[in-house]
Amino acid sequence: TSFSAPLVAGSSVVPIGRPVPGAAFFVLDAWLRPVPAGVVGELYVAGRGVASGYLRRGGLTASRFVACPFGGLGSRMYRTGDLVSWAADGQLHYLGRADEQVKIRGYRVELGEIQAALADVEGVDQAAVVALEERSGCKRLVGYVTGGVEPTQIRSRLAARLPSYMVPAAVVVLDSLPLTVNGKLDRRALPAPDYSDGQEYRPPTTLTEEILAGIYGDVLGLERVGINDSFFDLGGDSLSAMRLIAAVNASLDTGLAVRTVFDAPTVRALAQQVGRGGNTEEVIPVETLKAGRGIPWCCIHDGFGLSWAYRTLADYSEGPIIGFNQVPHAGEPEAASVREMAANYADRLQSLYPEGPYKLLGWSFGGVVAHAMAVELRRRGCEVEQLVLLDPTVNANRLIAMNPSWRQIHVLKHILRVNHIDVPRKWGSLTYQEAEELLRRRGSVEFALPPKQLVDFMAQSLTTNWLRLLEHKPDVFDGDVVIFSAGRRRNIPTLRLRRPGPLTRLAFRYQQRSWRPYVSGNLAEHPVGCSHYEMLATASLGQYGHYFKATSQDQRFGLG
Repeated sequence: TSFSAPLVAGSSVVPIGRPVPGAAFFVLDAWLRPVPAGVVGELYVAGRGVASGYLRRGGLTASRFVACPFGGLGSRMYRTGDLVSWAADGQLHYLGRADEQVKIRGYRVELGEIQAALADVEGVDQAAVVALEERSGCKRLVGYVTGGVEPTQIRSRLAARLPSYMVPAAVVVLDSLPLTVNGKLDRRALPAPDYSDGQEYRPPTTLTEEILAGIYGDVLGLERVGINDSFFDLGGDSLSAMRLIAAVNASLDTGLAVRTVFDAPTVRALAQQVGRGGNTEEVIPVETLKAGRGIPWCCIHDGFGLSWAYRTLADYSEGPIIGFNQVPHAGEPEAASVREMAANYADRLQSLYPEGPYKLLGWSFGGVVAHAMAVELRRRGCEVEQLVLLDPTVNANRLIAMNPSWRQIHVLKHILRVNHIDVPRKWGSLTYQEAEELLRRRGSVEFALPPKQLVDFMAQSLTTNWLRLLEHKPDVFDGDVVIFSAGRRRNIPTLRLRRPGPLTRLAFRYQQRSWRPYVSGNLAEHPVGCSHYEMLATASLGQYGHYFKATSQDQRFGLG
């Protein structure tokens, strides 16, 4: 059965009533934990009315009919896919579908989640969110609301709560939402948005700005672009950013990397980059991934030697983020081991921030180095406030045992996977030239290096780091450690996040057993429904990124 109710003036959500006799309703988070009244969760139904499953559809049955942790042995509950919240009067309010996903700026987002956040803004009576496709092919989120709140205020409040890619590019205030004869939202009757959102238009003042504004308009299908308009707020994504930079380099004879538009998304900021000659395509020992005030997160490069993947943390940290790359600092000897590498990096960190305290973060091989850094800093009498490891277990033995040709193939496959390029298992051979061509065709956004230089740098780093890891025996860190582990062991770079199941929990127990001997304090482990290579993907951070925001409040010093 289903329940349908029309939108009613003055009501921001659709009430769907209370459980019928013999049924139990649970509003749960992603880890099947009950959420408080007023908090959005997914609706699960248990009780006598729950069927055994779908006829001859085993896969669908397994995904929808799940074990009920609140009932007796063998009891099950049905996952509806509806986003709801409990009201103070005990009624359920419907806020959208959990599986209503669209792709925005290269990320998959759920419209229901954004609509729920929009409806929670004080002064908003009704809310709806749609994804509109522009002539350029880009999709933009648009919010429609009723109430007495200014669009700029709404977007500002959403920006404080949601990642930037989930904030609607425009918010339109209406007297009432248009409805169909059945009382549903009439999407075709919604008015076209004004993407300026009340921001004053600032025309180009230089020839470079004029050329860039024209290129922005051509790529995004817009007639007018101001110098303070952000490429991504106007609907750009990672793919259109590649087209933008290609057009800019051709028109202005520059050598900008794609990453430049992420650092300087407005016409004015990008014009300044052009004036400076663009980004240098060099790897520096320590770089600022995000400016801000507070104790910085010190992010240690992965096995490939680069820390640029941590840029996705920017939306989840109120404070600064710095990245350590695997290139020698001035006068720094090359490390022969993980322990020497950790000592070198501790020197770098203390030269930047002599007093501390320190917050260390490491993904994959970087987690092993971050742990060794924490041990070294504590040996020096420094305070390590946070040590967070992201899926830090790496098996080096398999690579070392391979013959050189197979080792090369294995390394190149790892490079492609970390760049989110699918690598079929049946591939029996792979050359440097083929890997470079795949990177060139994709136009890697995460890394500023040209494909050949990128492959050479990452291959050399990965091979030497595997050797370091093979010989490394961790010391004991006398503090607390937080581990976020990938629940899926398959190395598939597409984002198919799922809820933690038995394999996820098994992966956690493995991580805890692996690290317990090397941690004297508390060891907290948390499941993430993704693969190893997806740990820093934005969709994965949606599951655990709030941790970094909650621990970024210290304002003692800052960057930028």
